[in-house]
Formats: sequence, structure tokens, C-alpha cells
Amino acid sequence: MKKFYLLLILFSRSITLLNAQDIHFSQYNENASLINPALIGQASAIKASIIYRDQWRSVTVPYKTYGAEVEMRFMQKNWKKQGNHATRKFKKAASKMAVGLSFFSDLAGDGNMGTTQANLSLSSNIPLTRKSSLALGMQASYVERKIDYTKLIWPDQYTGTGYDQSLLSGENVSAGNFSYPDFAAGMLWSYGYTDRAIGSNDQFKMDVGVSIYHFNSPKLQFLAATDTRLLPKEVVHGKFLIGIENTNISLLPSYLVQFQGSQKEIIVGCLVRYAFKADSKYTGNIQASHFGLGFDYRNSDGFVARTQYEFRNYAIGFSYDLNTSELRTASNVRGGFEVFLHLNARAAYLYQNK
Repeated sequence: MKKFYLLLILFSRSITLLNAQDIHFSQYNENASLINPALIGQASAIKASIIYRDQWRSVTVPYKTYGAEVEMRFMQKNWKKQGNHATRKFKKAASKMAVGLSFFSDLAGDGNMGTTQANLSLSSNIPLTRKSSLALGMQASYVERKIDYTKLIWPDQYTGTGYDQSLLSGENVSAGNFSYPDFAAGMLWSYGYTDRAIGSNDQFKMDVGVSIYHFNSPKLQFLAATDTRLLPKEVVHGKFLIGIENTNISLLPSYLVQFQGSQKEIIVGCLVRYAFKADSKYTGNIQASHFGLGFDYRNSDGFVARTQYEFRNYAIGFSYDLNTSELRTASNVRGGFEVFLHLNARAAYLYQNK
């Protein structure tokens, strides 16, 4: 029973049914290294982003999570735009490689349970046709976990009228911190085409992929003399861009399904995006700006309202979780907010290297 209390404290930080072992964001499409290492380098030639999440402030000590990510393609001269209104045409013999470096950290609850991880990702893009490609990715991570046991209270410290933290806890706990290497791999299939005519907005793009995390099953050491392993996590995901022909509106549906042991998480949703301006296809003098608004549903947990604004090289987005699980009595339906900012290097235009 004593070990049960400790495990209950450790796992209470979960916002879903996903065992609470991984860094988690509602705007998951903004964090390629947490979803699929094969996504590295797919968004643009260079991408840099930061993200911050504040959760459960209405229930307990806020859970804070933040991260930063940089992605870069190698040998940009191998990417060229040629004809057909600046659609991509790949050199089949050229290597399409990208590298990503990311850092994430969170802090949860009264016991200051924290996770800090650094990820190094490498992906390779293999052209299949002019409209489709296959990407493969690998990721190596260094993870540190910590908890401050002195800030927790235990059954053996109950005196009958209250808790005395000077008493021994009676728990066989390990040191308050430990670290381990972690590994992930994934693949991604991409398909798409740009507008068939300037301003027609009949473009279509899709990315669907699968990945596996923790396939080395690293050991967790919160309890001494135990062999608790982090279970592998399988991820299935997809995102789409569907232009509504002859309008300024596009639909961006997406989904994320994660399995870890007997637990699962499913998120489905859609962002509706309005284009104030479109990119000029030949000169690059006019650069696009968009505004998006949408909702996601997370199974057995709640809804996520989100919005984002894109202008030139930049995008900023906000989301807020509306909790509908059994915790809603304590949370008053309030979950947490999230904000991200990213910078994309602009794609070159017709007849220029990308």
C-alpha cells in the first residue's frame, strides 16, 4: 500500500490516459520531435520554435512545461523550384537530409516532479514521385527525471491528528534524480500539390506517419530495488491542408493516436484558416498572412480551443484546454493554456534554390 501511494503521486500529473510518462502539448503539430522524428525538416528549410504550457492552476500547484526546437535541412541546393507555378521538383539522385535539436522541460505538483530532455533527430527524405515522398527518422535523447521527496507526505507520518514530516516515511525510495538514454524512430508519407492556377486555392497536402518511442524500455528508478521500465509508445498521426477552391479559406484537420501499454490517447480536430494575403509565386515581394481558429477533442478528457496567426516568416498560436473528465468537479472545467511562437525560413521562389 505504501508503494501504491507513491505511484499515485508520481502518476497524478497525467492529463490523459497516457501513463503521464512523456512531455505533452495540446498543439502537438508544433513539436515534431515529440511526435515523429521523420517530421524533422518537413516544414521548411529552417524552423525554430518555442512553446510554453501552464496547466491545472485551478486545481493544485500549476504544472509548467516549456520547450524549444530547431530544424534544418542539409544541402539546400538539392531542392529547386521549377515551373508549374513553383511546385517542387526533386532531384531523385540527391540526398534529402535534415537534422533537429530540441529541448523540453516540465515541473509538476507539490513534489516538484520534473523531466528534462534533450533530443537529437536525423531524417532522410526519399522522393517517390513529383507529388509524394517518404521520410525516415531516428532520434536519440538524454532524459533526466527528478522529484523532491521532502515535500511529500506519507501514511507513516500521520500521527492521528495531522502529519509530522520529521517522522520517517517508511518508503524505500531511490535518490531524488536519475537519468537515462532514450531512442525513437519513425516514418512519414507525404503527398500534395499546390494551386493549379494562381489564386485558385485548390491546393492539397497531407502527412501521415507512424513512430515508436522508448523502444529501448529505459528503467525508471523512483522506487529502490525495483525494475520498473518505461513502456514503448506507438504513435499514429496525420495532418492535412485542404484548400476550398476559389475562396480564401482552407481546412487543416489533424489526428494523433498514441498507445502505451494498455493505455491510449486519441486527439482529433480541425483548424479553419483564412488567408488575408497569398504568396506571390514569382517575385516573393508579397508574403502570405493567415488567421486560424479551431477545436480538438481528446478522448475521455476534454476539448482544446486554439487559434493562430501567421505573417511572413512568423506564426504565433494559443490554445486552452477545457476539462470534461471526472476531474472537472475540482477544475471547474478549466485545464490550461499554451502558447507557441515559431520562425520559418521563407521558401525561395521560381527558378531559385530552396
